[in-house]
Amino acid sequence: MLDIHRSDNNEYIFGIDDERLKYLDIIFERFRQSTGREIDPYKDTPLDIGCIKILIKLIDNHIEKTDLNKNKKETSIILEFKGLLNMFIQRNITIKLVGD
Repeated sequence: MLDIHRSDNNEYIFGIDDERLKYLDIIFERFRQSTGREIDPYKDTPLDIGCIKILIKLIDNHIEKTDLNKNKKETSIILEFKGLLNMFIQRNITIKLVGD
């Protein structure tokens, strides 16, 4: 489980359960390769707007190179996560991923 909290007031926003996490692993691994920062479901990871934009770019690249019909559940979960990230950018919200 990985929870998303606002960085400024620690307000809980959304939880990513273990099933969703397995589909997001590929994005998190590419984020690590790209930035050197690891998103670990057992640790807390602060993400500023720049990091959120990187995640969105990595998702866009993944979608571009992937047959979206091959695994519709994965596609749905990744696009749902991208929607959340876009909302954070639009509202200028920095977040913290809180592992358990």
